[in-house]
Amino acid sequence: MNSMELKLLRELFLNYLTRDSDTKDARRKDYNQAIFNKEEGWQVFCGTDLDMVMEKFDKAIDDFKERMR
Repeated sequence: MNSMELKLLRELFLNYLTRDSDTKDARRKDYNQAIFNKEEGWQVFCGTDLDMVMEKFDKAIDDFKERMR
């Protein structure tokens, strides 16, 4: 993986961690609920755990693979 690909993966991961999707329908594939505040980096929910973070990482990996096709 080259540096541009790593940069894209990092950007996707941070977006999933910090940005709510436009849709509020959790059944949709493009739904995302931020778990960290983008400006200050603090958790949005009390009890944010590693599983929640890894779920966002998995979404970023899937999005990355789709973009690399």
